[in-house]
Amino acid sequence: MAGAEFDARGEAKRLSRLARTAALATLDRVSGAPLATLVAVASDYNGAPLLLLSSLAAHTKNLAPRPVASLLLTSAAGRGDPLNRPRLTLGGPLAPHEDPRAFARYVARNPKSKLYASFSDFRLFRMTIEAVHFNGGFARAAALTPADILTDLAGAEALIADEPALISEVNAQGAATLARLAGAKAAWRAIGLDPEGLDLAAGARAARASFAAPARDPQSWRAALRRLRE
Repeated sequence: MAGAEFDARGEAKRLSRLARTAALATLDRVSGAPLATLVAVASDYNGAPLLLLSSLAAHTKNLAPRPVASLLLTSAAGRGDPLNRPRLTLGGPLAPHEDPRAFARYVARNPKSKLYASFSDFRLFRMTIEAVHFNGGFARAAALTPADILTDLAGAEALIADEPALISEVNAQGAATLARLAGAKAAWRAIGLDPEGLDLAAGARAARASFAAPARDPQSWRAALRRLRE
């Protein structure tokens, strides 16, 4: 069992925001056998996974008759036993998601997708999370629900609408401030926000600045971010 100090909910939410790739499992449309493929991911405002998939890919063809899928997200590679690092499995329907803001979030997280994102065979998909399995490492498995890892967006309409302006404000604060928010020195840039924090990227690296409590409007979000900088 996990110890009392183990914050499974917090670690799972953080991993869902930081993961940049995932193993996508679909059911073969002919044989019904599972097929696992590697995909790039991003997270929507509420934390739901976003994927940019080609209609030519086998996994996308599998989703047409049965749009159920499973995603395995893992923490960044490092030294030591990979099975002792956190991993998160999410399951549920995966369907096309025609939202320009979600598309912009995906491209910001995966900038190389600009090379093909406009191709006619690519569409953005979003998972509706119905099942969660989290393992934080050795002896750190925990039972979680979709509500445990999704972010409540009630009252956050103005914050979401102001995302481009707020992200520009953060990036204008300079490299030192961004490095302090990310917790490491690198050429960081802010790429996305939500009521619970800020996502940053530096090349292939990702970081998350998390708030102690949700901030659902632009003014309170700025104040929460300012407290992290102090």
